[in-house]
Amino acid sequence: MRGLALTRRDGLDAVERASGSAAIVASVLALDLAPGASVSAFLPILSEVDLTKAIAGLDGRGHPVGLPVMVESGLVFRRVRPGDRLVPLGFGTRGPGPDAPEILPDVLLMPLTAFDREGGRVGYGRGYYDRAVAGLRAAGRFPRLIGIAFSVQEVAAVPMEPHDAPLDMIVTERDVFRFAP
Repeated sequence: MRGLALTRRDGLDAVERASGSAAIVASVLALDLAPGASVSAFLPILSEVDLTKAIAGLDGRGHPVGLPVMVESGLVFRRVRPGDRLVPLGFGTRGPGPDAPEILPDVLLMPLTAFDREGGRVGYGRGYYDRAVAGLRAAGRFPRLIGIAFSVQEVAAVPMEPHDAPLDMIVTERDVFRFAP
């Protein structure tokens, strides 16, 4: 399932990827976020959606934005501002260095490899986001989980395991799917 969805995503040409990313950014910026809500986002690796303009737009609206950083204990989210110097973080990612403050996100914009219309999400198979969400919930925080993907990544059904947190919403270039809590 992961491989098929990634093959379809990788098959998008540069124009489709750019126009799809622009439509997704517009939908993200139209979300009903509480004033000052902190948001985790991500920068694209490989053929992922490019949220760079959403990060700038959210920051400009007063939303602290963090990028995921893999550390020994799992994922942390470090504050990023437009124009900040980013450093290589491994696995093709880049983000704020260790001096950037950490944020606790109220909203997670989550990358994925595949999704279904029930809020199921397939990640990259390492469980970083699953553990991050579990850790936030254990600390009494229940962030809004929003999957970000191109519509070609949709599959009929995602097999969910007990540790998988269903998404509250999925944003693609064509649709915004909202799921009852």
